[in-house]
Amino acid sequence: MSTHDSRTRALARWIIEHEIAGREMPADIAVGIEGAFRRLYQVMSMVIGPTGFQAVVTRAVHLTRRAFPAFNACDVTCGDTVVMKGIPDMIEREGAAPAGAAAVLLLDNVIVLLCSFIGEDLTFRLLRRGWTGFPGGAEGSGEEEA
Repeated sequence: MSTHDSRTRALARWIIEHEIAGREMPADIAVGIEGAFRRLYQVMSMVIGPTGFQAVVTRAVHLTRRAFPAFNACDVTCGDTVVMKGIPDMIEREGAAPAGAAAVLLLDNVIVLLCSFIGEDLTFRLLRRGWTGFPGGAEGSGEEEA
């Protein structure tokens, strides 16, 4: 898989919506978005390491900025954890819906890149470790047979 498809976009949307559910204040929404990437970091860095995860996120940020220029004011760094600077300000300026859409695209870009680097099955299997109630079931979605 080298391009976005409806499965990865729907998954990214589900994760972001799951993480920001019930949050209304910009700072709280930002915490939810950052939390999604922290959880992703926890499951993916075991396989690709912190440096590999930073490389994937850096490329995904670059791709996201093309579609959401407001994301230029944001910075994502990975070390012991993920830190997303500028997200609360972007939410204040742009509103929750556009910021959420940018977060969905960023996460979608990360998932697509991971699928191309470590494979779709492993990517989805690791995502299942991070989120309970993970949607899916389609062939190639990493769902293990019973």
